[in-house]
Amino acid sequence: MIVAILGAGPAGMSCANACLSFGLAPVVIERSTHLGGAQRSNFHPNLWMLGFPGETGEAMTQRLAEHYRELPVLTHYRTQVSSVVRRAAGFHLALSGLDTPLQANAVVLATGTRPRGTPELEQLASTCRRVIIGPLSHAIRDHIRGANVLILGGGDNALDHALFLAERGNHAVVCTRAGFSARRPFIESCLLHKEIDLRTNCPAPRLTCGEDLVVANWPGRERAFDWVLVMYGYLPNSDVVRVFDPAIRPALTGDGYLHVDAWQRCSVPGIYAAGDVTDSPQPSVPTAMAQGLTAARAVEKDLSPS
Repeated sequence: MIVAILGAGPAGMSCANACLSFGLAPVVIERSTHLGGAQRSNFHPNLWMLGFPGETGEAMTQRLAEHYRELPVLTHYRTQVSSVVRRAAGFHLALSGLDTPLQANAVVLATGTRPRGTPELEQLASTCRRVIIGPLSHAIRDHIRGANVLILGGGDNALDHALFLAERGNHAVVCTRAGFSARRPFIESCLLHKEIDLRTNCPAPRLTCGEDLVVANWPGRERAFDWVLVMYGYLPNSDVVRVFDPAIRPALTGDGYLHVDAWQRCSVPGIYAAGDVTDSPQPSVPTAMAQGLTAARAVEKDLSPS
């Protein structure tokens, strides 16, 4: 029984590993050139992974990838799914760059998330190196020192990065449109730090990029910053469902996440999802890996003769 797994992050790798244990044949389809998904660029310690204190997402990805490469799993890199239709008891997947379509008995979506921005901010960030969207930039780790930084957002990532930067000789202004939604320990730590300025009811400014700074304009005032970090959370990489035949297109939540049951089943029989692309109550690497395992078990259970 062939299981097509879309995405080679922690959820996808975990699902592939579990499929082997259940006697299934996983085929992993990864649009990038590498394993690990977003965690590959995460230089922060993974606080949710018990047993590996202080381990960064980068180090964790290397550890998972080393194990994964030892597995007998067919993995197509730099490959995207261009269409999915139902065929008999399974699915027909057309893949970019491959002449032969993949015939699979089940499909698991493990495509993860990406940093959220607005169209205007994404356009600005594409031409201005001092505007960074999301937490996964090595410039944050390596290049921002002795700087004035504007952070847009009020969640965990916004305040975590304010602390990270303040501890490295920077001054951070954190601007959120309403109140802060971050965990209480982050808020309390930021309030105690003299190099962090928390501002509620702070609308997003109009930004103008210069050669060595970014000017933020609010009504009646403006201020120049060395860097601007946009920490608006994440968007699910669920756009892939658009290439599914409408008759087998899995349901999404209002926020665009894939809706799954306790077995990681989507709304269409034979289609499953795992990891941050799902409507998980607590997105994290341990959650994603457990969901990958659960999805594999569900496939084995559903495909077994009754």
